[in-house]
Amino acid sequence: MRWLVVAALCVGCKSKKAPPKFDDAPPAPADAAVADAPADAATPDAATMPLTITPDGVGPITAKHIDEDDYKELLVGLTIKSEHREGEDFRFDEYVASKGTTPVLRAVISDRSLFKIEVMDPMFTTVAGIGVGMTAEELAAKTPGLKCVYETYDPNQDAERVDRALHCGTEKLPRVRFEIDHDKFKGPEGKVNPKVIAKRKIVQIVWLAPEE
Repeated sequence: MRWLVVAALCVGCKSKKAPPKFDDAPPAPADAAVADAPADAATPDAATMPLTITPDGVGPITAKHIDEDDYKELLVGLTIKSEHREGEDFRFDEYVASKGTTPVLRAVISDRSLFKIEVMDPMFTTVAGIGVGMTAEELAAKTPGLKCVYETYDPNQDAERVDRALHCGTEKLPRVRFEIDHDKFKGPEGKVNPKVIAKRKIVQIVWLAPEE
């Protein structure tokens, strides 16, 4: 069953959190704040941020994270930009996390639910160390039971105008799909032997949120 479901993108909206409340007490001196902090308190930073893609999510991002502020707080060291996309038959929001000018991941929010995360940079990898840029041959070597398929679609029926896809996956890593470079691929639709596409590279790793 095709993972990119247009119907899931039909309705989307962006929420706004109420501004934080402040009392009239003067701010505590900086040294006092440090003195009052627990000795074992950890400040989130890029060095400690989870970077693993699992069936539960991508790094620190899971299905419960649907607001832009979540991404700004959890994706330490990355710049977050949001955009609302809407057409005649679709509506969704997207958050793109970048490292400098390089996109790292893209999250799609539909109907106040996280629909998917597309990983576009090797910063995030699976437990087995599979990341964007690796070849299908390397993917197969690290992924027992890997199955690949080539599919074509009607772009006019797709919210993101996707017309084809060459992707691989395994039952041992549910909700995770490895998108393979399909440029000039001439094979027929259907199952594809990983050996046929061995030298082609992973261009995206897509995590799909569990259906509610």
